[in-house]
Amino acid sequence: MKQQINFKAINIAHVDLLLFSAFLISFFLHYRINGFIAMLIIIFYGFKLIFKKININGGWGISFLPALFFTLILGQLYSEDLQEGWTIIERNLALLFIPFAAKAIINLSREKQQILIKIFIVSGIFASLVCLGIATLNTIESQSFFVIPNNTHFLYNHFMHHRLSDPIGMHAVYFSIFLAFSNITILYSLLNRKLSRPKKVLHLCIFLFIIGMLYLLKSANIAFGFTICCGIVILNRYRNILTYSKLKLTILFAGLILFTTISINNKLENFTIDYDMKNPSASPIEIRLSIWDCTWQAITDQWVLGAGTGDGHHALVEKYESNEFQIGLANDFNAHNMFLQYWLGNGILALGLFTLGLLLLFLKAIKKKNVIFISFIILFTLFSLTESTLRTQKGLFFFVFFAGLFYWNPTLWSINPNEE
Repeated sequence: MKQQINFKAINIAHVDLLLFSAFLISFFLHYRINGFIAMLIIIFYGFKLIFKKININGGWGISFLPALFFTLILGQLYSEDLQEGWTIIERNLALLFIPFAAKAIINLSREKQQILIKIFIVSGIFASLVCLGIATLNTIESQSFFVIPNNTHFLYNHFMHHRLSDPIGMHAVYFSIFLAFSNITILYSLLNRKLSRPKKVLHLCIFLFIIGMLYLLKSANIAFGFTICCGIVILNRYRNILTYSKLKLTILFAGLILFTTISINNKLENFTIDYDMKNPSASPIEIRLSIWDCTWQAITDQWVLGAGTGDGHHALVEKYESNEFQIGLANDFNAHNMFLQYWLGNGILALGLFTLGLLLLFLKAIKKKNVIFISFIILFTLFSLTESTLRTQKGLFFFVFFAGLFYWNPTLWSINPNEE
């Protein structure tokens, strides 16, 4: 009887590992594949939740995610565009199930948990090589690095920003945060004293390669957050170090700051806080400021309850029209800030839940002294300041899945000092 129970436990652990591995790989594949695997996870673990095969006791700290889902349903009561509202709600089903499905991480051994992060890293590297390969072919075919001749702006470079990530159907900024998070775990492993020299060389090569990719993808926000997180990892590792090590640490951190400075300078050319919504040639910064201005105007009209789950975007588009913000209308931009996005559609309740949830996760990460967990929260919070992260499929899945993994296993992928 005991052997049968162990055999079942092994089979369940294999299913958990298989589903989680496929899900991690799918972040770098077409969104339909990512959505299909997410649906498998929702169905499989949904049944386990319904039939109480998963014990969710102690899950109050992650309950802000299901609470956000029910806030979206509540927002339907005062929405006019019900069809749009139900579409958003359907897209957010992951808030209900995936955070609790992630509890299966505790069924996996430490070795299998390491396999998961390695799969995520290798998937990111493979996707990067595919992008670079296709960019090389496009460059050879057009006999130019740039899509438009004589225009040397990075937006038109085959090897940069959206032009680089387009072949795998990914937004450059989302690709950046996946790679940045991967590289934090690489740096953390690189600083492990017990890592053999060949493995250190391999980790260093991967670390530098991903830094190169982050530079090419041109996300200033992610580059800034990545540098902060690297600093946290390094300072955590070398709290009590010798003078010679301090010199090496200073050189490494100075290099990271230089990387961030170059990345931000290239992205934030001619930075200004002045903007004209009617300007058809507005810079990326001016466009973002115009979006936030219109979003704030829409929020102030209905700041308590929000415009409604299905009407939030309509309220924003109306402000684009009244302000003659043609770029916003032509591109149908969302709020490009998740805090403002929740406030716009579902009022201060949704804004409060999202903010409180991030804060609780951050405090849990600090309590457990897991710098990878801390880095994840910092990266995603910064990411949410410039993108409506939970309004896109991969942004939503990335957050709810990794937040769930870290919540149920807050020391995930960290090294016990005694083991080191």
